[in-house]
Amino acid sequence: MRAWRRALLYLTRKTGKSLLLFLTFLAVMTLVLLDIAVNRSSEEAAARLQEEMGGYFKIAVDYEKMSIRQQVDQSLIDKVMQADGIGTYNAMGTYYLTLPRLSLIPARFAMEGDSKARQARFLVNTDSSLHESFVLDILTLEEGRHIKPSDQGKALLSKELAMTNDIRTGDTVSVDVTGEGIGDSSHALDDITLEVAGIFDVMQKENKSERTPECDLPANFIFIDDSTGKKIADTLQVRSDTVFNSGATFFVKDPEELENITEQVRGMKGIDWNCLKLTSNNTAYQKSMEPLERLTAMTSLAVWLIIAVSIVLLALLLTLWERDRIHEAGILMSFGVSKKNIFLQHLLECTIVFLAAFCLSVVIALPLADKAGEMLYENAASGAGEEEKEAGGYTYDLDYAKLAEAEDRPDMRIGPAEAAVSGLAGLSVVIVSVGASFVVTARCRPRELLTIME
Repeated sequence: MRAWRRALLYLTRKTGKSLLLFLTFLAVMTLVLLDIAVNRSSEEAAARLQEEMGGYFKIAVDYEKMSIRQQVDQSLIDKVMQADGIGTYNAMGTYYLTLPRLSLIPARFAMEGDSKARQARFLVNTDSSLHESFVLDILTLEEGRHIKPSDQGKALLSKELAMTNDIRTGDTVSVDVTGEGIGDSSHALDDITLEVAGIFDVMQKENKSERTPECDLPANFIFIDDSTGKKIADTLQVRSDTVFNSGATFFVKDPEELENITEQVRGMKGIDWNCLKLTSNNTAYQKSMEPLERLTAMTSLAVWLIIAVSIVLLALLLTLWERDRIHEAGILMSFGVSKKNIFLQHLLECTIVFLAAFCLSVVIALPLADKAGEMLYENAASGAGEEEKEAGGYTYDLDYAKLAEAEDRPDMRIGPAEAAVSGLAGLSVVIVSVGASFVVTARCRPRELLTIME
């Protein structure tokens, strides 16, 4: 009788042992599939996060120093951009200008009856989408588009300010640029006209006090393009060269290399660090990566533990069963059945049970993978702390662990590749376990096996 037929007859005759082995394989493979799915998904999410959420550093003038010998201008930006690993930059400027025909969100100066109640903060950006407030989701674009380097006469307004003044994308606003007491009056601009390219919303809760001026409220921030910023700078400062008085932010391609890149920039010649300061920010990436790294470590450890425990468990279980089959093996060998054929029978028995359990484990693991991954992700994310971010005298409460919650939460699923790898790994465990349990039988002769049984 062939080995595969003897294997089928044994499984149908010993239903209790077959069922126990089936349930063991089912539990082990379901856990392995779930762990592999979560581990792979967390690694993919981490890789995607590394590409999409780059770290950045900012170079700005240190106005606390007595002597300012170097400013952040285009020549300095071009020099820094030569460093390896930097993807793009955003040059910034800040001006406080009057909006004669718009009503700002009222705050301190409105209550005091001060004319500064019409003064807003104008934020010059070469690319407004790269401003820190948008990068950290403090502000988010609701309508229209962001300001790009090629824009001229464009602006972004807050949703609250736009609703207060009944402004929509495509409308224009006037800005009063007087340059009082600064420069030659021949360079003064009575006003400039800006087209509203987009409208943003303030996502973080405002911690406004009675002493907060209008220009410090994010709802009164107005983002403008670099070309308009140059016109304002030339008017107020009477200079043809452009200085970015709020510095420039540089975004690296790989946030893990942020420290190395900043060290490279610090070592560049021609940059006076006695009057400039460099600050790096990798917090959003690190906080978003923290639960993913914990999840990857947890599932990797779990997979190896499950494999190790399953090998020991199956080897022990099959060894105990093999002792009960010594007499059967002795009889088969006395009839001329080779040890190789007997081993093949035992291997086929376990393989058939394993394949049945594996197929069912895939069916069970498919709907459970996403729920298990979500539970593990939330458990890992619970360790990510909340930090505060201050911008322009205004404090925001940021939960960095939630920044990537929607886009970067692992998508738990079991693909054909993961199922095939786990199936082959499980089959390898079966072969090792059957081989280890068959050692005693393989070492003995038929007469010895029958003697041991007696």
